[in-house]
Amino acid sequence: MPKLARAALLPVAIAGVCFLAGVVSTLLWASFPASNSLAQQPSVIFRKASDAFSIVAEPVRISQELLSKSKTDQTSSLSREDLLIAIPSSLARLPLVQASRSWRHGTCSIIVVESNASIEAVPQKFKVLPAKGGMTAAREEFAVYPDLQEGPPAWHKPGDARAAMAPFLANQSSGVESYKWMLYGDDDTVFYLDNVLRMLEALELDPAMPYFITDHIWFLRSLDEELDDNRMHPARSAPRCLPCNYTDPLQAQPHSNDFEAPKGCPCTREYLCAHDNLKVFGGAEVCNVKQHNWYFGHGGAGAILSSGLMKLASFETVKSYVDAAMQGDPSKTVMSGDGVFSQVLFHVLEIMPTDPGYGYYRPHVQMFDPGWRQDDTVGSLGKQPVAVMKRFDVALHGWCSAECEDLLQHLLTVHLGSRDAANDMNLADVLPAMQSAAGNDHLSAAAFMHQRFATLFEQYSSARGTLHGQTPWFADALPHQ
Repeated sequence: MPKLARAALLPVAIAGVCFLAGVVSTLLWASFPASNSLAQQPSVIFRKASDAFSIVAEPVRISQELLSKSKTDQTSSLSREDLLIAIPSSLARLPLVQASRSWRHGTCSIIVVESNASIEAVPQKFKVLPAKGGMTAAREEFAVYPDLQEGPPAWHKPGDARAAMAPFLANQSSGVESYKWMLYGDDDTVFYLDNVLRMLEALELDPAMPYFITDHIWFLRSLDEELDDNRMHPARSAPRCLPCNYTDPLQAQPHSNDFEAPKGCPCTREYLCAHDNLKVFGGAEVCNVKQHNWYFGHGGAGAILSSGLMKLASFETVKSYVDAAMQGDPSKTVMSGDGVFSQVLFHVLEIMPTDPGYGYYRPHVQMFDPGWRQDDTVGSLGKQPVAVMKRFDVALHGWCSAECEDLLQHLLTVHLGSRDAANDMNLADVLPAMQSAAGNDHLSAAAFMHQRFATLFEQYSSARGTLHGQTPWFADALPHQ
């Protein structure tokens, strides 16, 4: 068969096998009982699922072989071998971890659960799939950090401390020399790995330098402001740095950001306070970052952490800080897992967020999770993860606007919002009717979306010629030589 014909058939083949795997997986997860009862009886979580893993395994294996063959003749300076994925989860939410194999195949992953008993309760078929190579073939390992005990803060979730500790546990388990970049997000966070690798290469970022990369930041300039999720994140006015040597053709033009982001090499707390044009931290002399409780990277949107950042961390020092913060006064400390993780970076490691830059000058581009966009409630931009799926579908049919295309070609992550997924009124347009009939629970909805995004990423990258190793990330905004 001619090479061009094989290339044309590849997205179709991938779409077919991934769709089949997605349907089987979501029908399976929809049959689970309520999560509260599962938490008390961990062994029942996968009892009904045991036989179905072998059904999913073959289409997933074929999909992974096709994806691997499509990349064999590409050359690049970074690969999935340079990445480590840190995933805080729990026994009850492992269906999401299993579904995420569809996009993170071939990439080392550390899955942090609540106990060794939970690991022992995982069925053998989860551990031996995919394709009989098991977790070794999937390049997965478990780590453990216990649930929080019940405490005074009303918004505590049992896994908050585990979420804050997951990157440090992953670093401890894998070893800081085993990777260059760590991808950190929730178990319902999807990374667009082709775009991640192309972005890191294009910016020529040095992984030995401490980097906390995200453009999705919670921020209130004053605690007197109204607490409104849509206004607080992603907050374009949140303090941040731009990467070293970053240049952009739009940087000389007026932009909508109140905070004038400096180029940080690296972005230390002292450096950012010295360039605080809004005086939100009181300037260089005061540098009071802690007074702004609602200032942290959004965990669901994910972040990219350099190995250089993790080398700064003493595991015991970080653990002591996290444990103390989780028992702190909720009026003085953001107690969510992502909030405490960010505080570790700000106050223990003294490293602040670095924005990749491209979206900083383009209001229509949100690179880390474009799902929450207050101004994008209609049309091709959308607001929820399902709307991001629809953007891909529209783009693949040639109907996406220029701004829509720009966002998709620079998209790095999507937060599935698993707790809200089953209540999304648009879900019926995306999920098979069979799943709706099965109950549409939130785990099955989010598991399906993991699979669906993996398919859409591959189809879109193939259609646009933007597979990692094929084209520059954005040719007109490369670092200054």
